[in-house]
Amino acid sequence: MMLDFSFQNCKNTLLRSLPEDDFSLLAECLERFEFAQRDVLFRPGESVESIVFPESGIFSLVIHGSDERGIEAGLFGRDGMSDGWIGAGIDSVPLECFVQVAGTGLRMKSTDLARLAEERPAILRMLFRWVHMLGLQTAQTALANGNYNVEERLARWLLMCQDRLGRNEIQLTHDFLSVMLAVRRSTVTLAIHLLEGSRLISAKRGNITILDREALMGIADGSYGAVEAEYERYIGPLR
Repeated sequence: MMLDFSFQNCKNTLLRSLPEDDFSLLAECLERFEFAQRDVLFRPGESVESIVFPESGIFSLVIHGSDERGIEAGLFGRDGMSDGWIGAGIDSVPLECFVQVAGTGLRMKSTDLARLAEERPAILRMLFRWVHMLGLQTAQTALANGNYNVEERLARWLLMCQDRLGRNEIQLTHDFLSVMLAVRRSTVTLAIHLLEGSRLISAKRGNITILDREALMGIADGSYGAVEAEYERYIGPLR
């Protein structure tokens, strides 16, 4: 069923990177849906039945160890999609994908996307470019986790969320942040207090508001910016 939206008003920037005729073919397979915080899209090893292109909100990709401890491997919102690996014939991954921030998205069957990717080179190129971007983001996360303190990593993570939400307010709990940053909840609380004390953010229960983006970028320093520039180079403006 054809959706009641045009290429021009689609809010997913990855889809917007497609030529209009390829976008139109995908649109015939897409449906709109809403997702709530903590909704799970897929779990490790599960067959991925549907692909999601968010238009708002944020999804997180988390990898778990055998002892169930986990860390965020990547996040995406309107900049990306839930499973670019389908273009390589991979229909399951050892990752969990769940909703951090509620929103809306466009959904299609993975089999439809795989078929269209075989038929249309521009669609396949879009999938591979997204996998490239996600791989770079994961590499930069490893850099941040290994070489930057929690305050710097939190600044980076908040900037990434702001890029994808297009607003200053982010609905997040300290529990979520502890998984995303791979630290204890008490450590997250301390880092939030430090940024709040410098008047860079305002924090209330379940909500963080960014007050000074430029200062946050200064704190994040080399842990933020390189992947965002690469995204703009190959796909388009992130914000």
